[in-house]
Amino acid sequence: MLPDLSPHLHTAECNFLVELMRRCQEQQTLGKMFGACNYWDEAVWQCTKQERIWRRDNNPRYSRRRVELQRLPESYYTPALNKLKSEGLLNISDGSNGCRI
Repeated sequence: MLPDLSPHLHTAECNFLVELMRRCQEQQTLGKMFGACNYWDEAVWQCTKQERIWRRDNNPRYSRRRVELQRLPESYYTPALNKLKSEGLLNISDGSNGCRI
């Protein structure tokens, strides 16, 4: 089960993957029941997991969160994000909101 996919909760990279998954689900109305969009579903799940890992690693244990994650560091990119970046399809403008926690 995926977490809440609201755009203000995630980085620009994960929001891009969410958009690709939603487009796939709109285009494959019957195919999504048979796994046509499983690749994008898995990519979104991996991306949100990497966000959680980054927040866990960069959150001081007993203090308020001072670091805002607006862009996912490239060292935390999932295989799907690396593939999209190498193909030049990862088009993310610098003015995107991303996560504001």
